[in-house]
Amino acid sequence: MDSKASKKKVSESEDFTKHAAYLLKLDYPNSRFNKCDARDGPQLVNVSRERYELLSSRIHQTFANCNISEIRQVYAPHMYAIYKLRYEEMKLIVHQSKVKKKNLYHVTTEDRALESLESGLDWRRTRRAKFGCGVSFSDDADYANFYSDNSAGGRRVIMICSVLVRKTYDIPEGDNGDSLIVPPGCADTTVSHNGRVYVKYNDNDFYPKYFVYYTRTSENMTESKYFRGNTRRARSMGLVGSMRAMNLY
Repeated sequence: MDSKASKKKVSESEDFTKHAAYLLKLDYPNSRFNKCDARDGPQLVNVSRERYELLSSRIHQTFANCNISEIRQVYAPHMYAIYKLRYEEMKLIVHQSKVKKKNLYHVTTEDRALESLESGLDWRRTRRAKFGCGVSFSDDADYANFYSDNSAGGRRVIMICSVLVRKTYDIPEGDNGDSLIVPPGCADTTVSHNGRVYVKYNDNDFYPKYFVYYTRTSENMTESKYFRGNTRRARSMGLVGSMRAMNLY
């Protein structure tokens, strides 16, 4: 590629990112993105006290003993623009069938959460291959924590993501779906038989809106409703079942 063509490509990329930054600020008018510069790459921004309390309350509904230390909003214009393009693309598939935006949780280490803003999420780093070999999300923060990777270090990030879902394939009860590489037919998402877990196979199908920092403790695991011995008691209390995806807009 000659110098002139290279400069043109760089200029087009900068324009794309600049427009994406405009869309991000437009779509989140109550954010603190006004001081962010798209040229600086992905950034994490403090949230208001009201937003902090709202998000904390939402997480504690399903993960009561999560000791939250910090919540930051994600500013990643380039990633957001690709996510927006993917949303429009999905709406054109199958006669403009409705595409849902679900707010779901994904838990990982602090380092990997930051890496994901540049390179996406890698499902091979988790132990949640059941329900499909993709990136796993849940509307239950306790589940997302319990089945996250086992890397050393207690500091974790709950990524609150906007996840695009058009057509789903429900994994039959009794089948963990661990050998499913891609969803069958026209499905873009696989869902666990109890409706709590969503598995995605395309990095552009989700955008991380918030990073919620906490320290994972042994009590988070042993007191989890997914810990062996607690599952039956949790079910009897009605804690494991279908729940509507959160609305954090």
